Amino acid sequence: MFRFEKEQKIINAGGIKVGGQPGELPTALTATIFYIGHKIVQDKKQGIFDKAKAEALINRMDELSDMTTNPFILDVVGTSVESFQKYIDFIAKVTEAPIQIDAISPRLRMETIKWAAEAGLSERLVNNSIYKGVKDTELQNLKDCGVKASIILCDNPQDDSVDGKLGVLPGILEMADQAGIEGALIDTAMPSWGIGVGAGLRSIYVIKEMYGDKGAVGTGIGNVSDTLGWVKGNFSKEVKKATDAAQNAILPMIGCDWIMFGPIEFAEFVFPAVAVVDTYILTATAELGTRPAVEGMHPLFKLVG
Repeated sequence: MFRFEKEQKIINAGGIKVGGQPGELPTALTATIFYIGHKIVQDKKQGIFDKAKAEALINRMDELSDMTTNPFILDVVGTSVESFQKYIDFIAKVTEAPIQIDAISPRLRMETIKWAAEAGLSERLVNNSIYKGVKDTELQNLKDCGVKASIILCDNPQDDSVDGKLGVLPGILEMADQAGIEGALIDTAMPSWGIGVGAGLRSIYVIKEMYGDKGAVGTGIGNVSDTLGWVKGNFSKEVKKATDAAQNAILPMIGCDWIMFGPIEFAEFVFPAVAVVDTYILTATAELGTRPAVEGMHPLFKLVG
């Protein structure tokens, strides 16, 4: 389980390296900011927000990344081009992290990406996402704007099993090629809490083994923890944080290259949990000949004196 037979690609996703064999790179962590209901947002349509609090949250992400070596991506949610412009302009000045465009509609995604490209940010962008049903016009827009990284969503509305996800993945990868995407972040489309999460979990390992040479494999666990009402209804907030941390930390053990963990506020407990597990993995894979892809850039060197 600690080494895949298939060659494993290391991609560039908005300026960070993601993928490879387990242990080669620290797990990349994606946090969502300016999401619906985020308390720092004062007017979601106009993009008015508390800049001091936003900067503090982003600075803390940079600090945690420095402490662990785990790189991060900011998944930016917007409801209008105006709000996206204000959010992205602010983020670009505060951090060098990749910026993932998480829009509510294809049209908004396209308009935002076009604006960001004109602002000279193409190399930092990650599109969220390419999936079955995306129109050729959107694929062409990505290519025209020079966006090289995108989520590749293995969502099959007719079949959420592992086989169902594998059934749509080749076609979506072809769409990504059509759009000029070189950094594919293959997403196993984890559903809300329920028995379906098993397929989302197992798909990580299966897709890494079958398609690891096409891109980095991961998933978004945030919507699972958000819908796990049993913990929230029976235990304290501290216990919920522990279960959220555990759900994220188990993913690298089955080959997950990147994790979209949910609200940016979760970074405080997700980073250390994942960094510890990453260290376990490298110490295990070292016996198989695995070495960090970038010397010294791994949680092992931070956590072990």
